[in-house]
Order: sequence, then C-alpha cells, then structure tokens
Amino acid sequence: MRLAVSASVLLAAGLGIGAAAAAQDGYRPLPSAGAPVLDALPAEPGAQGDMPSLIANVAGRQTHSLDGRWQAMVDAYGAGMGDWKAAWRDRTPTRRDEFLEYGFDDAVTLQVPGDFNTQQPALHWLEGSVWYRKQFDFDAKRLRRDGRRVFVHFGAANYRTDVFLNGEPIGSHEGGFTPFQFELTGKLKQGGNRLLVHVDNRRRRDAVPAMGVDWFNYGGLTRSVRLVEVPARHIRDYHLQLSPDDTQQVSGWVWLAPARADVPVKVEVPELGVSFDARTGADGRAAVSFRAPLQLWSPERSRLYRVRVSGAGDTVEDEIGFRSIAVQGERILLNGEPVQLRGVNLHEEIDGRRATSEDDYRRLLEQAKALGANFVRTAHYPFGETFVRLADRMGILLWEEIPVYQGIDFANAGTRQRMQHMLAEMIGRDRNRAAVIMWGIANETAPGDARNAALSALAAQARVQDPTRLVAAAFYGPGFHGARLEMRDPLFPALDVIGANIYYGWYVPWPVAPEEVEWISPGKPLLVSEFGAEARYGRHGAADLASDWNEEFQAEFYRRQFRMIERLPFVQGTLPWVLADFRSPVRMHPHQQGYNRKGLLSESGERKLAWHVVADFYRSRAPMPNLEGVAP
Repeated sequence: MRLAVSASVLLAAGLGIGAAAAAQDGYRPLPSAGAPVLDALPAEPGAQGDMPSLIANVAGRQTHSLDGRWQAMVDAYGAGMGDWKAAWRDRTPTRRDEFLEYGFDDAVTLQVPGDFNTQQPALHWLEGSVWYRKQFDFDAKRLRRDGRRVFVHFGAANYRTDVFLNGEPIGSHEGGFTPFQFELTGKLKQGGNRLLVHVDNRRRRDAVPAMGVDWFNYGGLTRSVRLVEVPARHIRDYHLQLSPDDTQQVSGWVWLAPARADVPVKVEVPELGVSFDARTGADGRAAVSFRAPLQLWSPERSRLYRVRVSGAGDTVEDEIGFRSIAVQGERILLNGEPVQLRGVNLHEEIDGRRATSEDDYRRLLEQAKALGANFVRTAHYPFGETFVRLADRMGILLWEEIPVYQGIDFANAGTRQRMQHMLAEMIGRDRNRAAVIMWGIANETAPGDARNAALSALAAQARVQDPTRLVAAAFYGPGFHGARLEMRDPLFPALDVIGANIYYGWYVPWPVAPEEVEWISPGKPLLVSEFGAEARYGRHGAADLASDWNEEFQAEFYRRQFRMIERLPFVQGTLPWVLADFRSPVRMHPHQQGYNRKGLLSESGERKLAWHVVADFYRSRAPMPNLEGVAP
C-alpha cells in the first residue's frame, strides 16, 4: 500500500515545525512501524494486538551493509518534513534557474552507526532533526528473477525516524533503542538508489522516555543499517529454549511467513546429532520439542550450540545457549540452583559518546567482568544486539529493560502503545539469547491507576511473548517506619523480581545506621537494583563528608551498604549505580561538570577507591570465574 501525502499534522505528531508550516498542505508523518499498513507483516505469534514482527537473526541472513559515511543535513526544527522545504522529496535541481532550499551534495558527512552529537562540535547539544542520505547500487532485476524480498533494517535510531527511498515515503518508527525494518521489494530501482532518513531526537511528554532523563540524549543513526534479503517465503522468527521443567528438553516454535499450513520445517543441532522435523499449522508456525544431552549455559560455562533452522527453502544458523531461570520463594534459580547476582548497571556510553561497535561493547563487558560481576543491567534501555550476543559468549547474565522511566504519561493511549511496541521489539530481538534472564518493564515510576494498569499489561505481554524468562521492575527505595524498611507497590503481584533503588546515605541521610536497619521482605526475590554515591576521580578527603565529592566517602558508602546487605537473605543480588561516570546535562555541580559521578570508574576508565571495595566484595562471593572473552 502506497502511503499518501496529505494535510500536515506535524504539530499533533510532535515534530514541531511551527504553526504556520503545520497549516500548509505538506507531508504527513508516516504511521509507526508495526502498523498494519507497513510491509504487510503479520502480527507476531502469541503477541497482543498488532505487535511489530521483525526478521529474526538478521546477522545470520544475506545482508548488504549501508554503514559508513552518510551525507547529512541539519534541520533543527524539522522544516524539511513539510511541503515548503520538502527535503523529504530528495530532489536535485535539473534546470539552471531551479532553486531548492536544501541540499546534500555540499553537506557534511556523518559516520553510521554513531550519534550525531559527538561527530560535529556544532551539534553537541542538538535536540532536533538531522537528515541522512546514502546512495547505493542495487541489482533489482536479480531480486525479481530470484523471487526474493528485501528489507531495510535499522538496529536503532534515536528517536523518531522517517524513511524515504528515491523521494517516496517508506515508513516511520518511534523509539530510540530497538530495531525496526521496512520492506523495499518492488521499490528499489535497477542501479542507483538513494535512501533518505530523517531522525529527530527531540524529547516529548508523550514519548518513551519522556522529558526528564538522567543521561545524554544521543541522536541519530546510532546502530547499523543493512539491506536484508530473504526468499519470498522465509523463516520470519523462531524461539528455542529449555522447557521449564526439564533441562534436557528443548521446546519452542519456528514461524514461516507468509503463513501456509503443512510446510516442512527442520531444526538441527549437528554437534549433538539432533534433527527434528515438524510441519507448520495454518498460522505458519511449527511446534518444536526434542530431547538432547545438553551442557547447560551459565556464567561459569557459557556453552553455545550451533543451531540450524530450515523451511520453505530458507535456512538460518544461530548460536544458542540453553539454561533455565526460575523463581522459588525469595530465591532465583539458574539451572535449578540458587544464584547470587553480582551485578552492575551500565549505560551504553564509552569515551564520551554512544557505544556502537563490537569493540566498544567488549570493553564495557570486560570492565564488568574485571569487577567480578556476573550480571549486568542495561540501564535504562536495550543496548545493541552485538552487546547481547557478546554477553552470551562471555557468560554475563542480563537484565534488559525498555525506557519506561520517570515522568511517563501513562494516561496517554499513544504512550502506552509505544511502550508495548518497544517491549515487543526488545523481546523479539533477544529471546533466543541465554544471557537475558529478565525483561525489565519500568524504572522508578509512581503508583497510580493509569500506571498500575499500563505496567500490569506490559508484564502480561512479556509473559505471552516469552514465558521462559522473569519479569522485573525497579522502584524507588523503600520507606522507613522507625528502624524498619518496607517496600510496597500495587505492581508487585505482576512481577517475578523486585528491584529497589536505594539512595539513603546520599540524597537523604539514613534515619538509623544501615547496619541497624530492619528490612521487611517483599515475599519475592529482591535485587538492590541501584545504590551509590558520587565522587570525582582523583579527589580525596574525609570519608564522612558527602559534600566533598571525594573517593573516600564513596568507598565508605559501599562498605556500609554491603554490611547491611550481608544481613538480608532475601536479597538475591546487587547492582551498584553505576560502572562508569556518564554524561548527564541535568548534573550541574562544578564537580560533576555535566556528568553523573556515581561511577566506580571515571569517564576515562580510571578506577576509583569504591571500585576496589565492590570488587573485593564480589570476589568473596564468587565461584571460579569464567574468563572467556576477557583481555589479559
């Protein structure tokens, strides 16, 4: 279905070009990815409503990378989305007397993947729109001859993305951290083509996240862009994980699209001599269930198997680890045994920019492993797929979450739909990764009827899409009742794991010494999901003087917290906030200089005194480490 150009509703869409431009007859923002008009993609099996359906395991497909240098043009107010400037038409003057108020040939270039803020000094504080253009050749005749389909796949772009091919609208997506795609079959020209992408990172009250975030709002094409080719009927998705009650039984499904009944499907694990045959039902799905002598994946032994999935003439290979994760009372069980989660929070930032490459992600994970961590929370949004696959190989457990953060407008129907789509995109991408043990649905949200209903719906959606993992959320710290600390929230019944963000001792003082606190168990596994204090690397002083921003205070803060935590048997893990200092424009103190300084490392990777306190605590609790993937 061809998308129409009609009266502008830019203001309603939050694209902000001003009242005069909005009143003109101009380009209408495209519907969000996942709406039925886009690509004629069927809804994901088992999902609620029209959830987006992405091609699984893009890395294992026939792809053509569009990464590298792209022409770029700054359009801070989004004027090029209307008819007056009409940059979206991507025209080039054809007459000597023709004039256009936009152009790419003499513009700057930006590296993709990468944020636009740190590539040009003039763009550092930009919260607005940038146009990207990539010219490439394509053999469209071969595609038609071979009966294949082609999609353009974006690993992520922050935040609102509008995509055009050869001057024609293709589709739009909202959300800065999850993948999306559009079908280009029948739209590519033989030979030269021009892909135009408009990315707008402006924050909005109805967006996810909303206006107030404690991290830098990196904009642009922050992850890889690829053309993905598949057969006309292809393997759209698959889910292969351990059965919850049998550690030698693999269960799941393979989904072919377009759907057709009675199509043969095969799943093979050559190393184990497994070859399982099935046939699709009317929905295009084939149920998979087989026994195998599996070595289970764990942080101590990050065992992955090469798995081959085939059907309808399409074959995809993947590396999959098999492990179980469950809750029993107040404990978390990994492969049937209690696990202590020695964690740390991360932001997707390195060297003062958005982390994008495999090397960037490996450095972050190596820093976590050097600390003694076996668990990482990707705060407060999904990181790139390469990060998750590296965690699979390196034996790092993950808590992945969507950016449902402070200030979300839960009463807004559009906001709720965005949250649902982001959760679906995150789960759809990573549900075959053994490293991921829990889906996070929110961080520090205040109870209320609209919030309670929206997050309960997200928890239910997560269980429908992936019943093999835990559902978690992080909450503001518990309240004191005398010397007693107790957490209460109406969302608790919908969750498997509860996270407590505790900043007593930093933002507010302890009413009693932390070693004297009487904690009340919430009756479920509890993670101390955030705790920490700020210190400027290299600044030293008295350990009892918080206002001095010194390393000694931060180190003593952690010693006292750990003495308290050791007394709490229902605490199943800890996640210091945060691994490294990270950019945050809302941090205004002279010692912060636009950074959140709660890092155990400086923004340059230097170890503060608190790093050693945490590392010593984790070493005292750790079994033999899995050093795979850690540089000597």
